[in-house]
Amino acid sequence: MLTHDALKRDTARRVKRLQAMMKAMDLDALIISGQAMPGGMGGIRYITHAHLWGGVAYAILGADDPQPWLHVWSSYQAVWSRNETTTLPERVFTPPGDIVTATVDVAKGYASGSKRIGMVNMSKLMSLGTYQAFAAALDGYEMVEVTDAFNEIRQIKSPFELEAIQQNGAILDSAMDVFKDVAAVGARYWDVCAAVEGYIKSFGAFWGRTKLAIDGTPYTVPTPKDLRMGSDDIINFEIVYESPYGYWLEMTTVFSFEPLPDDVQALLDGYLAAVESSSAAAKAGATFRDISDANDKALSERGFPVAGKHTPDCHSTGLDGSDGPNSMGAPDFVLKPNMVLSYHPGTVLENDRGFLISDNFLVTPEGAVRLSPHHADRYYMQLEA
Repeated sequence: MLTHDALKRDTARRVKRLQAMMKAMDLDALIISGQAMPGGMGGIRYITHAHLWGGVAYAILGADDPQPWLHVWSSYQAVWSRNETTTLPERVFTPPGDIVTATVDVAKGYASGSKRIGMVNMSKLMSLGTYQAFAAALDGYEMVEVTDAFNEIRQIKSPFELEAIQQNGAILDSAMDVFKDVAAVGARYWDVCAAVEGYIKSFGAFWGRTKLAIDGTPYTVPTPKDLRMGSDDIINFEIVYESPYGYWLEMTTVFSFEPLPDDVQALLDGYLAAVESSSAAAKAGATFRDISDANDKALSERGFPVAGKHTPDCHSTGLDGSDGPNSMGAPDFVLKPNMVLSYHPGTVLENDRGFLISDNFLVTPEGAVRLSPHHADRYYMQLEA
């Protein structure tokens, strides 16, 4: 059940899993670096449910303390975070003076044993100057980069998280109907996309974007402000948005005012067949390479000239758009049960032809299961001219 009380219970379980990892790695404390941007705050949100709109924040967790601390650079953002947090509200604030020093002081308060401090997102998000400030403040302590170990834990989704992801899958799928209802020949793409985003935001989402491709390539991007819909446009429309609880999903639909030409329909059918084939291959114990190979094979067997990849075929997703490796960077990564994959066959054909077909799947021992109502008949919709 998606309630704040259920979220607090779930974050408490996440804290316990992280503390078990900390004890196994002999860490006295954990410092999680966060930044106010998509892809930058999922780590701190995982144990505090804090959201940011600008600047930095640091979550601090002791090996035995069930309540994390959150230091936020802005007092206004601290108030916002206290309104939503799952930790003690009095532990969410803007410290006086230097935020790095204050963060280190809390971490040192837990360091009575090994003097090993785990650092999450140190290599990913910290500037050189901030790293140097932490290193100076933690002189005499060992800073241990544990981002991979942290991500391995949050890649395995709890029942609460899966329900929140399914909630967003339903929201994004229904948002495709908003696009269909507002689209019209001569309408500005910007206005149609704004209507879709307004609908999604009405459920409580904060970050996100809509984008599209109308040139026969899979490269979806925001359009120029005054570009208007044409009667012969073939629109590969994509939504990338967080859920009301912060879980990131990607979803696409192809739209057109006229029926698709036979060659375009065949190409779309080929990409949908690739999704069907590769999702069946995405079993626990399989690798990202198995998924990539299945996508390429499904298209090449239908006579399409595969030229390479324009994007990863999939990646783990959650409170960040990517909370772990992707198929390009780690092709031999082994899938685990209850991972959620943002799924978009990255196969591109000669002359950059292709469709971006995106949705989100749960890894199971039998294969990947779709986490939305966005089934095959929702990947293409014909618009009224």
